[in-house]
Amino acid sequence: MRSRCTLHKTRLAAFQTFCEGRGWTAEPTKGDYEVLRMRHPDRRFPLIVHDRHDAPEHYTTWGESARMLGPFLRARTQESSHDR
Repeated sequence: MRSRCTLHKTRLAAFQTFCEGRGWTAEPTKGDYEVLRMRHPDRRFPLIVHDRHDAPEHYTTWGESARMLGPFLRARTQESSHDR
């Protein structure tokens, strides 16, 4: 499933760090629209995040990136609730 409004552009570096902590390795991006491409040794497909140039605030996630986004957002929510 694809999401075009979940990963805010200011959170890309934190998302990449989160994925690296779970075994993903960054690869060079391909094309003008990719902003993040990662690969995991146990996964068949790469994790890819796209930028839609007409979307000022969010990136498009799908496939592996959409699957990793849920745990990333839950972890951020748990961190912010512990800070209170």
